[in-house]
This record gives sequence, structure tokens and C-alpha cells, in this order.
Amino acid sequence: MFFANFLRSISKLTMSSMKKPAVVFVLGGPGAGKGTQCANIVKEYGFVHLSAGDLLRAERNKPGSRYGEMIEEHIRNGGIVPVEVTCSLIEKVCAQRCLERGAAGSGRSDDNPESLKKRFQTYMNDTMQIIKFYEKRNLVCRVDASKPPDEVK
Repeated sequence: MFFANFLRSISKLTMSSMKKPAVVFVLGGPGAGKGTQCANIVKEYGFVHLSAGDLLRAERNKPGSRYGEMIEEHIRNGGIVPVEVTCSLIEKVCAQRCLERGAAGSGRSDDNPESLKKRFQTYMNDTMQIIKFYEKRNLVCRVDASKPPDEVK
């Protein structure tokens, strides 16, 4: 039910004069269906999906990785990889995507390494505060995706 309401909310935003949300966090326990539902959101609304789990597993398997052993240890022990490491990997994926977009001729003057560092800093300093602000006002949707994928739509 929460997920259906969430999808209706996104749909209303994209149909109205407001822009769709810039970031949607999908959280849930192991096997909750996060990847399945994210694939549906990507298909339906055109979001880019960045999976923290996929990023961590890829980093763990990369030869000579700075974080590989530590990630493996946390995963093996059922622990959570430190937020700083996960955020660092997401930053690298976002930066690479923006740089590729710039190289492909996006026309954006901020798709370069120097501007990206500043943009990430702004995100961490300003945007995270906005997320917390809306969370306190119950405007952050939490979705129960424990049902079969087709029922969650």
C-alpha cells in the first residue's frame, strides 16, 4: 500500500508543474524486493538506480581495492559497511556518470571534476539537511515492499 501511494505521488508530481523528486531512497532488509521495485521505478519514471549493495560488491571484487577487504569482512559478518565508504562509492559512480555525460557533449559547464567536487560538497552540506527537514514533517515516504512485486505496484 505504501509503495502504491508512493508511485501515485511520483506520478502526480511528474504530471503537475512540479518536478519529480531528485532522489528517492529505497530501503529494506535483505530480500525485501528493493532491486525489483527499483527496476520498476526506473522503467516507469526514468530514474537512475544506484544500488549501494551492488556498488559495495563491485568494489569488493575489484583487484587492488582500497576498501575490498574491509567490505568483505563486513559482508561476511553480516555487518553494515561504514556510511563513509558507501557514500564515497556512490560519489565515484555519480561523478563518473556526470563526467561521461560531459564528454558526450551535455553542454553543461558543471560536468567537470572541479565542479563535481563542489557539487558533491553542496549536496552533503545542504541537501542532506533538506532530507532531514522533510523527514521530520513526515514527507519522506517509506514503502512496504514485502508483498510479491506485482502486488506492490
